[in-house]
Amino acid sequence: MYLIKALFNFRKLEALMPVIAIVCLFFGILTAKSSFAMSSYVASWLSSLIDCYKYASPLVIFLVLAYSLSYIFKESRGEFAARAILFFFKTRLIACIWAVVFTSLCLRLPLLPRAFNGSFSEFSGSVITLMSSLSRNAFSYAIVLAVLVSLLSNKFTSIYKIVSVPTRLIEKFGDILFPLIPVFMFMVGVYIYSLPDEVNNIMIKEGSGAMDFHNFKVFGMSLAADSAGGLFAIYIVISMFVGVATLLWHLGFVFFVRKVVSGFSIKHYFSNYWIQMFPFLFATASESLSMPLNLALVNKHFPEINKMVRDFTVSIGSYIGINGTSICVFVMAAFVAKLVGVELSFFELLISIPIVVIIGLGVPGIPGELLLFGAPLAAFYNLPAAVATVFITIFVGLQLGLPDSFRSGVNSTDNSLVCIYLNSLYEEKDI
Repeated sequence: MYLIKALFNFRKLEALMPVIAIVCLFFGILTAKSSFAMSSYVASWLSSLIDCYKYASPLVIFLVLAYSLSYIFKESRGEFAARAILFFFKTRLIACIWAVVFTSLCLRLPLLPRAFNGSFSEFSGSVITLMSSLSRNAFSYAIVLAVLVSLLSNKFTSIYKIVSVPTRLIEKFGDILFPLIPVFMFMVGVYIYSLPDEVNNIMIKEGSGAMDFHNFKVFGMSLAADSAGGLFAIYIVISMFVGVATLLWHLGFVFFVRKVVSGFSIKHYFSNYWIQMFPFLFATASESLSMPLNLALVNKHFPEINKMVRDFTVSIGSYIGINGTSICVFVMAAFVAKLVGVELSFFELLISIPIVVIIGLGVPGIPGELLLFGAPLAAFYNLPAAVATVFITIFVGLQLGLPDSFRSGVNSTDNSLVCIYLNSLYEEKDI
């Protein structure tokens, strides 16, 4: 009854969205179990969608990254702006390192790739192969072209106006996408049920043998990856690991601010600002949608912050303050790789930090933004074609819902902590 009433109240519907998404995921699994035709149709449709995505994602990365870099170049004139942007990048780099360490420990990943025998020649050969692979894929070209366009836009205002249009349309698309999340999650649920058979079909189509799913083991828990119930449980486990990783990071950030900012109260932060902001972010999974509320809450609960510092930091943070997203990428990548039979190493995750940081400049701040990372990471880790297709499919599907909510909640609340910290430096005339 409450759900029916919520359908007529958009704000209440937003608050229920994570629950609705999970219910739709599970309902999709049950539907597929009772209807082979539905399962086959949805699997075929999503496979076609993933094929289109692999071709479209370099273009999307180029469009959003070109605008984001142009925006950063435009706004970073002045000592405060430059220092603020530099601090955002420092925190993201540290967040990535934290994610690699956290994920490696939780999954007990090896320090070096399994096939690595310790010789320098093998190491140098691996690096050369990696660089060669990067130089030949479309994502590298998209990134380089975006950098060139952004540099030109810094000199020609007309170019800046042109590159800003696609990004605004993508953000508008996020508003349309939000109500469709339950529908997509239902379809992912249907797809999950048929995933073992669909994976084998993809492998055979790509000229490889059928994939032998093994039990998925984490902290002594053994989950069957070749069953619908097991895959649903794996989704919940991955989501919880994303939640723990992102929330522990945010808690550490809170204690850092408490240590360096005089007068900052952890109790005031959580009981006044965080308790209002995080649930909204968790429900909407959209930094762009939540930015006005974030500005209002920071102004209300931290009125001592300079208006210029607040407006600049919170607004630009919606583009580049994505610590939660960065952490989520590494957790998802390692878990999904393990699910498809590839065990990444600490070293492989570590050297992929630059590509995650760069692509992170091109995320549009809408639900499902992690889909931009799936194909580039598959190319970066040099996964075989058949395995890469499966990796991308699972990565794109399982990042919706709870993982999306956790990473969004930490992204924007981290921005408020950056705002508080930078304001303390501004008042002390350090910047």
